[in-house]
Amino acid sequence: MNVTQTVIYWQAGQHQHHVVTALRVRHPPQVRLERDRSARRRDTMVSRLASLARGLRGFAAAPRVPGPGTPPPPGGFKHPPVPDSLKGVKRIIAVASGKGGVGKSTTAVNLATATAALGLRVGLLDADVFGPSVPILMNLAGAGTPALDANSQMLPLENYGVKCMSMGFLIAEEKAAVWRGPMVMGALGKMVRDTAWAPLDVLFVDMPPGTGDAQISISQRLPLTGAVIVSTPQEVALADARRGVNMYSKVATPILGFIENMSYFVPPPADAGASARGEGGGNIDGDGGGGSGG
Repeated sequence: MNVTQTVIYWQAGQHQHHVVTALRVRHPPQVRLERDRSARRRDTMVSRLASLARGLRGFAAAPRVPGPGTPPPPGGFKHPPVPDSLKGVKRIIAVASGKGGVGKSTTAVNLATATAALGLRVGLLDADVFGPSVPILMNLAGAGTPALDANSQMLPLENYGVKCMSMGFLIAEEKAAVWRGPMVMGALGKMVRDTAWAPLDVLFVDMPPGTGDAQISISQRLPLTGAVIVSTPQEVALADARRGVNMYSKVATPILGFIENMSYFVPPPADAGASARGEGGGNIDGDGGGGSGG
């Protein structure tokens, strides 16, 4: 089994207390390991996810951290007004990265499901319009389109105790969103304003990678409580992560934690191959299907 390590540096509230934990993320198994070793690793992952989620629960209950609608400090960035659809949401946390492919969406899903497992009311907004991952990661790819309530608000699709909304629910899986900036922001606005989110304790936002117009616009339109930055250890990814930290400082969004993902790899026996990300995914047939991995 291929295993990577995630190291999480967590800061709770304004008292600068730090909770350092670790999380192991499994890629699809490509080699066999002993059952007891696999079970120990699974128990360790569950325990550490629960530890991180407990930190989030304490954070969600702490009134010291500015939440949606909190007045900004004098002369500081003005947080946007709270949309009606989010007035019953206590905390909004962005899960962001400067570079794509670092495991940001997987981390957002892990945070959301682990927090929901503690009994909190949790939502997950997939803000990556061009590459929505939440439908697949939350096992909702075939769940259809959201229904409407009596007020014509979209009802989030739910799985694992998490309310989810994604552009992947609104357009066909094989269709590409070939849109310019205004259309992208219009789609994001619809998922925020026209979705019946409340009541929630925490809404996680799976941000698109980068620090461009889309990311800044989302930060200016959503009253973010804070952001979690995800990166891999390579300098090429860390450089973009630093830019992400700088961007959030400009929109007065606290950095709640930094996640170093895919820190190391446990190799298989010397006589076995290792496909860390699956194999055969590039074999696209005439019907648009893929291979067995990816």
